[in-house]
Amino acid sequence: MDRARRRELREVNERAWNGETDLFPVGKSLDSTLKKNTAFIKRLRTAISPATLPTFLQEIRTVSLSKYLSEIISACYEGLCKLKSPGEIEAGVEIVSALHQRFGPAEFTEYLGWLLGKGMATPDKAALKTLSPEAREKEEKDRLVRQRVLLRVVTELWLVGVLRTLDDVSRPDDATKGATGKVTELKTRGSTKGGGAEPFPLEVLKDLLGHDREHVNLPLLVIFVKAFGWDVLGVKAAGSEGRKSVEEDGATKGSNGIEDQEDEASLGPDETPFTPPELQERFRNILKRYFDDVKNHLVRDQKAIFSQSRKNAEAYVKSGEVFEDRQSNFEKQVKAQERLVSNAQIIADIIGAEMPELKDSDDASGTANGSIGIVKAGEYLRGQGDGSGIWEDEEERRFYENLVDLKGKVPGILLEEVKKKKPDADEQVGKKIDAVDAADASKAAEAAAADDQSVAIANKTIGAQVDALLLRLPDLTNKEIIDQTAIDFCFLNSKASRNRLVKALTDVPKGRGDLLPSWSRLVATLGQYMPDIPKGLVDYLDSEFRSLQKRKEKEFLGQVRLSNIRYLAELTKFGIVPEHVVFHCLKVSIDDFSRMNIEIICNLLENCGRYLLRNPETSPRMASFLEILQRKKSVQHIGQAERMLIENAVYYVDPPQRPAIQQKERTPMELFIRKLIYQDLTKRNYSKVLRQIRRLHWEETEVVAILHKVFSKPGKVKYGNIHLLAILLSALYRYHADFVIGVIDHVVESICFGLEQNDFKFNQRRVAEVKYLGELYNYRMLEHPVVFDTMYKIMTFGHGGPPVPGRNNPFDMPDDFFRIRLISTLLETCGMFFNKGAAGKKLDYFLSFFQYYIFTKNPLPMDIDFIVQDIFSLTRPQWKLASNLEEASKVFQLAVAQDQKTTSLDKGAEQDDRTSGMSSDDDNGDGDDDDDSGSDEGDVEEIEQDVSARDSDSEEEEAIVVTRQEEEIDPEFEEDFEREYAKLMAESLDSRKFERKQQFDLPLPVRSKKGEAMAGNETVDSGPDQNTGGTMAFSLLTKRGNRQQSRTVELPSDSQFAIAMKTQQQAEKEEQRRIKNLVLNYDLRENEDGDGNEKPNPHYHNRADARTGKERIGQRVRKLQLSDVDWYDRPPQIVKNGSNLPMDDRRRGEGLAESRRRNQSMTSNHRMHSSTGTRRQLRLQKVAA
Repeated sequence: MDRARRRELREVNERAWNGETDLFPVGKSLDSTLKKNTAFIKRLRTAISPATLPTFLQEIRTVSLSKYLSEIISACYEGLCKLKSPGEIEAGVEIVSALHQRFGPAEFTEYLGWLLGKGMATPDKAALKTLSPEAREKEEKDRLVRQRVLLRVVTELWLVGVLRTLDDVSRPDDATKGATGKVTELKTRGSTKGGGAEPFPLEVLKDLLGHDREHVNLPLLVIFVKAFGWDVLGVKAAGSEGRKSVEEDGATKGSNGIEDQEDEASLGPDETPFTPPELQERFRNILKRYFDDVKNHLVRDQKAIFSQSRKNAEAYVKSGEVFEDRQSNFEKQVKAQERLVSNAQIIADIIGAEMPELKDSDDASGTANGSIGIVKAGEYLRGQGDGSGIWEDEEERRFYENLVDLKGKVPGILLEEVKKKKPDADEQVGKKIDAVDAADASKAAEAAAADDQSVAIANKTIGAQVDALLLRLPDLTNKEIIDQTAIDFCFLNSKASRNRLVKALTDVPKGRGDLLPSWSRLVATLGQYMPDIPKGLVDYLDSEFRSLQKRKEKEFLGQVRLSNIRYLAELTKFGIVPEHVVFHCLKVSIDDFSRMNIEIICNLLENCGRYLLRNPETSPRMASFLEILQRKKSVQHIGQAERMLIENAVYYVDPPQRPAIQQKERTPMELFIRKLIYQDLTKRNYSKVLRQIRRLHWEETEVVAILHKVFSKPGKVKYGNIHLLAILLSALYRYHADFVIGVIDHVVESICFGLEQNDFKFNQRRVAEVKYLGELYNYRMLEHPVVFDTMYKIMTFGHGGPPVPGRNNPFDMPDDFFRIRLISTLLETCGMFFNKGAAGKKLDYFLSFFQYYIFTKNPLPMDIDFIVQDIFSLTRPQWKLASNLEEASKVFQLAVAQDQKTTSLDKGAEQDDRTSGMSSDDDNGDGDDDDDSGSDEGDVEEIEQDVSARDSDSEEEEAIVVTRQEEEIDPEFEEDFEREYAKLMAESLDSRKFERKQQFDLPLPVRSKKGEAMAGNETVDSGPDQNTGGTMAFSLLTKRGNRQQSRTVELPSDSQFAIAMKTQQQAEKEEQRRIKNLVLNYDLRENEDGDGNEKPNPHYHNRADARTGKERIGQRVRKLQLSDVDWYDRPPQIVKNGSNLPMDDRRRGEGLAESRRRNQSMTSNHRMHSSTGTRRQLRLQKVAA
């Protein structure tokens, strides 16, 4: 109602209370017919509305109603109780004011006030107890519906001056006095009543709120403060316009009414409250006392709800379900609590009070809504909790917590639920639709039917858009795409669209587990305003989990089980899955502790276990579950793989507490040196690194100490760069010898220290140290005795001598093979250089001891066995490995005996012929950096050349020549052979006198005979020799200085080169046999023509180059070739005194002698020939010539 109109009515009604008459003008002739009066009363009872207000006012002026006042009063009360809207209430106030002004308080208002007071009175508790619960509940609802309207009507009538106090009312049954008596006593009553009584609304509020222990009348109070907060209480509502002022800090005033009172003087007369400040304070005091009781009620009910939610959750975890009656009661409690909280918040805003801190309110609402709080998780990560935090990093926290707010991206109307809201039962009591409303409803229904047709057409387009959006689901890979998809879906929001989305989200493509976090974020984003999406998805996953648990024997469903539990875990981290659902899955899995369920538990722990443990709401229950899991693992027999899965999952969820690692502070110089060696050092720039190191201030002790520490720790260098570190150290020896010696001593000492500790965590460092030691030997920084002493110390440390099988050494247990790895690493690095002199003999002895040491251990693992085989094949390829301890012991004993014999016979053993350049470099010293830096690359090249030279020396010495005792030859046979051979050489020399000088031809490979002093006695090494070991021996000619040497190279028989050589030899052999057969057949024909008696011997060869006569005149004598010597079938030919022959002939003789020596091991029919056979061969040669 307009404030000006309200003040106008107040003034006129006050005059009526003061006894003035004729305030409401009436007609001169009033209609007193029964029809008019009855129609007025009937319409007053049922049809008070703004539309009928002019009719009521007109009838009040023209109809005589005095005879029917009792019916009018009761009809007016009934009509006021049926009012609904503010417009109807304003119309009712106008009608009551008109009747009050016409008939006065004595005849109308006092009796109506009594009926209104009776309607606002609280029911008698004794009478309520006699009713059944259903009747009692119905009576309470009817009362609240009635009093909700009457409270506004009573307050409005009080504001316009119709009602004053309860003292100004009278019971209608007591109306026995006439009209004259009433008029005469009006002024007196007006002057005596209401002097100190409370206003009518205040008395009503006292009666309603004073005995309301259950606070069922709180909705009535909310309606009162919303409607009359300014007019009665002097306080504007929080959302009202023009009543809030902004402070400097951004806060608003006007909630407690004090500021409003200060501004009342500046307001116009129509804007000031209707009640004085003293009366406003009395109203507020009643509200404050009542609000204190409401706060206690809130806290009490909140605790009860939280307790009940915990009980329901426990029941769900244990049995997997909650009984319907218990769940329905809990839902009723939650809804009642929500209504109570919202109403209390309104009262608190009006009176300026603070709401109680309901700590369990978030927990209860989270349980009721089926979610776990996620805000506390973010606070926990940001430092408000203890431990390592829920999330791995800040990026993960933002992904799971910072969800886009759809309300700021799309219109709010798209986020509203499209469903028919069922009207509340308390609003439907006594509701009747009149004819006007029915007509309006029919028109609205027709319009809705017309709209449905257009909506049906539009739905086809929306369905196609939903299909396109669902096709984008497999492409959700980042937050931006996910959030945009959620926004796009909001524009297609409908019940059918949401159902289709839920169905699509439950169908995860096979092998696309990466989509689960993205889809979960989409569900969480939409679930803020569409709760049926997350609820439908969680219900589906929960039922799927139960179904999979019933089909335990289906092994092919393993991937489906893991996808299901991972989906639940991802949704849990978004706070969507109720905690009792997650813990029910864990409980079911731990009850049936099979391999399948162990995998489910571990996957769930690895995906959301840390979240559940670090979240304050679920932490106690999760900690209890982890304890049960640990006990179950210890008492139940499970496989090693399952045990490892559980340990890894528990360690990830709850890692052991340990102090933070303190970062070691380093000086800039130390950081620079460490960067040079550990990070920048490569094969391409080690010379530059060397120059940088040499330019450092070596005169400073701190710099030298840092360099000593860096060079003494090869374990911190990349394993492939250890040899580069050795190169740098060897290059520094020329300038800083004491420094290099100290580093080497520290490395050897560190190796010994590792043997004393024998801690597996230092194994990698120990391997690097022995590798470093071997590289230092390669670059001539130490001699081989140091290497052998180190290897012997590695094998014998802690044994008190040679290892003995069966005697345990705590530093070297039989199942500990790490020392074998250390020896193998050292031999792999530098063992190939121990192949001559004293080092070679020491290595042979050491390998026999090493082989014995290996058999004192348990059987070697496969990887160690392969390493040992590789080492023996690298250092001694012809070494035959022992197969058991006895054989290895015999080999070692023979080596010991041989070593003792060699020591006694030759005490002056040959030392290693390696010449070290260390002493020669000591005189250089430290020069100017500019002068010395240019020679760094030369130093490195010299070191590398020394290593390559040592490698070539070792290769030259690999050819081992074994001489055999020559057999005694018949002197007569030797003399005949020498004579005939000399004659043959003389003829060849004569034929070569006029031959043109040929190009220089490289001589055949020669090899000095062992034990012979004469340089002229050389053996011509033939082609490849076939050995029985599957290899083929070839002679390789090398030249060092002016000295030519040959060495034997053994290649596998199945290599390409060996196969080609065999093929060539076979072809040459076949060619020789063909020529031999031709010559023999020719000789046979000649002999048959001569005497016809002599038969050719197939063992004799008629050489084409041995023929003499006229046929050789003018022909060039062919030089002896490798193919001219028969390596297979012909007997050896011996030459003794060939030193006076020409050089070419001498070489040929030497070749024949070498052939004889090589074929001495052949069978006797190829060794023994008589002189007669030799002379016969010569004779055949002459005949052929």
